[in-house]
Amino acid sequence: MSKRRMLASAMQRLGILRMLEMYRSKPGIFIINHHRVGDASKARFDREVFSATADDLDMQIKYFKRHLHVVSGEELEDLVSGRTKLKQMHVAITFDDGYLDNYTTAFDVLRANQVGAAFFVVPEYVGTSCIPWWDEIAYLVRNTKKQQIKLKTPGPLALTLTADREAAIHSVLKHYKQPGNTHGAELLEELRAETECALPEPGRRFLNWQEAKEMKSAGMVIGSHTQTHRILGQISPEQQRWELEQSKREIEENIGSPVSTLAYPVGTRGAFDGTTEEIARSLGYTMCFSFYGGVNTAEKMNPTNLLRGGTNPDALLFRTETLMNAKLGRLPY
Repeated sequence: MSKRRMLASAMQRLGILRMLEMYRSKPGIFIINHHRVGDASKARFDREVFSATADDLDMQIKYFKRHLHVVSGEELEDLVSGRTKLKQMHVAITFDDGYLDNYTTAFDVLRANQVGAAFFVVPEYVGTSCIPWWDEIAYLVRNTKKQQIKLKTPGPLALTLTADREAAIHSVLKHYKQPGNTHGAELLEELRAETECALPEPGRRFLNWQEAKEMKSAGMVIGSHTQTHRILGQISPEQQRWELEQSKREIEENIGSPVSTLAYPVGTRGAFDGTTEEIARSLGYTMCFSFYGGVNTAEKMNPTNLLRGGTNPDALLFRTETLMNAKLGRLPY
């Protein structure tokens, strides 16, 4: 049992979680992020992007509605801009990448619970069977018959592959995501040569524009996740501007309404910077989302770096971490 689970179990046993549920939350905005919804164990590609099953998501939303105030769209923007004063802890729900299960599964769960969410799409992926770089890395490492992988780009990485490939997949993904990697395409070419593994033909994997319009009409927000999902911190300011401007234009043309929200690909520190934020502001983005945890408070509210974190599929850890964020404004670990 992990230390986190031991702590959560002790807090539940001692009645601390129940006490926290009764205690008034700090004013702020707790923004959570998902990518895919479904059973990760059955996935052929990157399993780390699965954050919940449909039942998990339903449970989480019901818990949020009981203990916090779920916001999205204009209500969220009013809180972020300061037009509406923060008086309690709010929660906002977001989804990155625009996978098809966002429409076929998550959308149904959200409608059943009568809550809104923001979905950040990549125009180059919309309606396609594309296998993005993170899914390709996961598939190649998981399915290669090789026992070792040696990479030289952007620096040396040597891995011995065991029956369980998840740790190795995580290592290659981390290698790709590092801010200093300006040679993502070369790294993928090298990995393809090393693994000697062919990709499958998976069928459509991303929602299409008609589905996006349907979600928008039902009260969901459709925002940008850049044009091609390149990691912004790895490319020039000119390339960053194109990614943000082109995606905004294409989404607006296809859904027929303005786009003012952006989620930075990967979203961790180093995946974007102050220059990225300046470009986003200049293009009319009013809310931009990172992804390295934290709670947004009135004192620390940056519209071009709104803090987001993930949720834990373990029900007890989900409850514990939600309460810590809502009541304490942070996690103790």
